[in-house]
Amino acid sequence: MSNFPPNISIRPLTIEDINQCIALENKGFSESERCSPEKFQYRLTVCPELCSGIFIRDYEYKYNAINLPEVAEKLDQEQKSKIANDDVTQNNEDEEEENLDELPSKSSYTKETLIGHIIATKIPSQRITDGAMEIPPSTDEESTTIGHIESSRWIGIHSLVVDPNWQGHNLGTLLMHDYVQKLSNQDLGDKIVIIAHKELIPFYEKIGFNNLGESECKFADTTWYDLAIDLIPEEDI
Repeated sequence: MSNFPPNISIRPLTIEDINQCIALENKGFSESERCSPEKFQYRLTVCPELCSGIFIRDYEYKYNAINLPEVAEKLDQEQKSKIANDDVTQNNEDEEEENLDELPSKSSYTKETLIGHIIATKIPSQRITDGAMEIPPSTDEESTTIGHIESSRWIGIHSLVVDPNWQGHNLGTLLMHDYVQKLSNQDLGDKIVIIAHKELIPFYEKIGFNNLGESECKFADTTWYDLAIDLIPEEDI
């Protein structure tokens, strides 16, 4: 059974998340393999819809009854002990009930902590290339071989990482399944491709990726393997 942390949320990343993305990337990859701040700036600017993050959200106390009932009960007991000698009027009770009725349908939160992300662009071919990993010399005119290719139907993942403190909780699998499903239903492309180290091939194969063999991409002077999965909307399955 999956042991997910409480109050997790998956959403598209934005440029506002760049500092957390950089910090997480630094935790998960060696210096030669991590995405640079400049590449984050570029990718989160030109195609944030292709980038996804999994967060732990901190909620205000009044929402804990919905999201963390055990914590809410503990805090409630502490609150009651402080006012044990006070008289609670019926008006106060009615006011509390009214406040509960007015809780918003979408829970409010005070903080989001990024614990996993996927960073991707649309790439020029059905396999990751060295050019696809780079930033084009100019963003004013779309390149056909370097960086994000908006007209392409092939989505290349450049980074999948989970905070080392939260590894072993199936969060990478959860994030990738969610990513594949959402991109399929949004019709943003026909195929997702990725390069991975040999030892990670079984992880991606369990998700549904096909191993295409050793990659021609030599990013960070490392041997990689190409993997790909087709994007198929639910109604076509």
